[in-house]
Amino acid sequence: MKFFNHLQLLPLLLGLFFGMFFVYVLKPAPTIVYKYPTMDNAGKVTYQDRNGVCFKYHADTVDCDKNEGRIVAFPLQ
Repeated sequence: MKFFNHLQLLPLLLGLFFGMFFVYVLKPAPTIVYKYPTMDNAGKVTYQDRNGVCFKYHADTVDCDKNEGRIVAFPLQ
């Protein structure tokens, strides 16, 4: 009970207010993480485009010899 006799409410609340204000103002900007579709996450991750439309990718196994003319090399991102 002796502790509560020495406690002053106004400095406590002011310190709490200023502390929360500085944390709110000085917080870092959120980091945007881009997830690209892979064979492991195909069908499990829902993507959203710039228009707000949600979609999923589905992986299909194909024979590369039959589709050799359609194969294009993509640079790593």
